[in-house]
Amino acid sequence: MKYNIEKIILWLKNGKKRELEFKPNKVNVITGDSNTGKTAILEIIDYCYFSSKSTISESIINENVSWYGLKININDKTYTIGRKALFEGNVSNEYYFSSIGEVPLENPEANNNQDNIKSLLETEFSIDKTVSFPIGYGSNNIKVGSKISLRYFLMFNTISQDLITNSQRIFFDKQNESRYRDALPRIFDIATGIEKIENILKKEKKVELEKSLAKLKSKESEISKKSNFFQQEQKSLIRKAKEFSLINPDTIEKDAVNELNEVIGGTTIEAGTGIEREKLEKERNIIKRKIKNLKDFTNEYSIFKKNLTDVEDSLKPITFIQTETDRIIKTNNFKTLISLLSTELNEIKEARKTKTPIDKQVLDEISQLNFKLNSLENRLESLPKENKIFENDKEKYMFIGEVKAKMDLYSKSNISPSASVKEEIEKIEEELESIVITDTETKREATIKLLEEIIRDYMITVDKAMENYKDFLPVFDYKNKSLLLRKPKTTFYENVGSSSNHMFLHLFFSLAMHEIIFKNGSPYVAPFLIIDQPSRPYYGDDGLRKSDKDHSDDYKITQAFKLLDIFIAERNENKGEFQMIVFEHISKNLFKDMKNVYLVDSEFKNGNALIPKTMM
Repeated sequence: MKYNIEKIILWLKNGKKRELEFKPNKVNVITGDSNTGKTAILEIIDYCYFSSKSTISESIINENVSWYGLKININDKTYTIGRKALFEGNVSNEYYFSSIGEVPLENPEANNNQDNIKSLLETEFSIDKTVSFPIGYGSNNIKVGSKISLRYFLMFNTISQDLITNSQRIFFDKQNESRYRDALPRIFDIATGIEKIENILKKEKKVELEKSLAKLKSKESEISKKSNFFQQEQKSLIRKAKEFSLINPDTIEKDAVNELNEVIGGTTIEAGTGIEREKLEKERNIIKRKIKNLKDFTNEYSIFKKNLTDVEDSLKPITFIQTETDRIIKTNNFKTLISLLSTELNEIKEARKTKTPIDKQVLDEISQLNFKLNSLENRLESLPKENKIFENDKEKYMFIGEVKAKMDLYSKSNISPSASVKEEIEKIEEELESIVITDTETKREATIKLLEEIIRDYMITVDKAMENYKDFLPVFDYKNKSLLLRKPKTTFYENVGSSSNHMFLHLFFSLAMHEIIFKNGSPYVAPFLIIDQPSRPYYGDDGLRKSDKDHSDDYKITQAFKLLDIFIAERNENKGEFQMIVFEHISKNLFKDMKNVYLVDSEFKNGNALIPKTMM
């Protein structure tokens, strides 16, 4: 995406207007003395971007300002956003907005609201309702499915002075606020382009389909249970009807249902003799007896084979004797005895071989008999055990009424898995197979390696400014979203103690993040970075160098600006855009020869400030 801040506008209460203009594709530096309002510029930008609270100083700044404003360029469009000044420390809900970048000469008048302006800008950042916190990414402060606010992505655009001087390995602003702290790990992959919204939507679609599939399969299972229950109820009705001779006792179950319907319809059925049950019971007993005999045979045969094994063990000395015949005194019968015993040993070995044909034949026969037995048992379930008679017609017709009610109930019920349910299951399974989800883990690992390579190049660029750590290797801690330094050829991570080195780590980290965002084509993070006083580790609040490091401090600061200058140059060479705004205490002479560094509004000295004394 394209983005740059064209100017900051302050409408003062005395009717005057203060503007600071910035150039695109440059490192815009505002430098000068302390207490001139440089840091307030970062707070003003944040305030115009819909912050719910603000730390803009009341003294000098807010007490003299009636409205704050930004003129910005996004994707070849120009907008102006104005927000009324704080009142007694409270933020204002009054906004001015121009879709053509018009800047009022006098105090703006509220003409829009935060939701409308924010929605329009989020559209420019490609943030719509699909850019939301996905399933499994909720927290106490974040609702699953809620749209990701533009303000969360702005965490990638600032390096405050508090961040630079922080020694707790925190590399993103606003981490003292729980909702931003919760949001960071949830938006990181989206912001950097590791994860695509399309891929997240596919994952969510897959989760939804899997839930639907589970429900359908549960429904199918319930229907199957009802079907089994119906089959048992139907058998019970048929059995009772046969007991009372309402239908022929010898009729098979399939035909018995039709006979029951005829009885319900009033057709008279002549009952049979009822000899079918006796015949089936006799056949069942015969099969049970056969199964028992075969099992007994199998057990006896197993015992026989075990006995053969025992005998074989007792004859094993024969083998030994055969190998030692030269040492044994032989009698006349010795040779005959040994030969006979050897023959018996071989016969026993042959007889005890496992899985002989008789074993398999017996097991197959038992299996077939069990199948016939189960079939007979099912047929016997539908036959009455004894013949009964109704005591009177009333009892008979009540029973027929009961049968009719149940037959009607089951005929209307969904007692078998319907074709529509099965079709729906098949449809969802096909859709699940068609969803191709990108392996985010693989891309994440590749991105981390690339990030570390980029940072290593930055470390080579600044060279000696890193002093003892110039040869260390950068390691990105993905879990904590921070940058570590590893001593070469070890697993040891250095505890970097110098605030000077912290500053460089923050520059490396933020620049590398924006390079990754650019390479991955992520549209959600604007190509700009605001850095508040990177020289703070070297300079006091009065802007003077630390006396014990005169030369090295100047060198390190120059190297830092050299890094920023090179970053802008390389981005321009790659046909991309990037803007930096840097607040400093340093002399303009330290960056005067750098092509991509631009001094904004001279230096903030001798009365020149965010609000000059001449404008108060």
